[in-house]
Amino acid sequence: MASTNKTTHLRLNQWIGTDPVLRTDFNFDNSRIDAAVNARALIRLTGTTLAAGAASIALDLLDYDLTQYAELQLYLSPLTSGEAAVTLQVNETTSVELAAMAADGSRGLVIHLCLLPGGIGGWWFAPGATGTASGSFRISGVTAGDLAALTLACAGSATFQKGTSCSLYGVKK
Repeated sequence: MASTNKTTHLRLNQWIGTDPVLRTDFNFDNSRIDAAVNARALIRLTGTTLAAGAASIALDLLDYDLTQYAELQLYLSPLTSGEAAVTLQVNETTSVELAAMAADGSRGLVIHLCLLPGGIGGWWFAPGATGTASGSFRISGVTAGDLAALTLACAGSATFQKGTSCSLYGVKK
């Protein structure tokens, strides 16, 4: 017999003192939790680690159906050759300046891209030893179905050094 009470959202068992506790109830609850987590899973779509220095990192998104994701999360662990402003370029046309990277490469960068019907909205943050830099942006006219490429670039003569990693994750709708 299942429990007398159930949780609100997943209908998991919540036993009271007189309820018999059965292994099958735990198995059923674990299956429900697993299915719910999978339905909103953070899935790694693509990424790279630089084998050599480069002024930019490009991610080709043509092979992905991005309409099934509510949000994209782009993680960059930069090692820059000097003080550098990092920009995000969408579909090789629209650029947004995101953050200034420390000369010692100690900062990472996390970019959240919300795939909205009228365009892309997002925010970024760059945790650093002296605090956290952050900001937000909006790119109109590019929908999830239109998103073909993301490019991160260092401004000026700075470059991403060997070992810089970049990964793109999607959050399912």
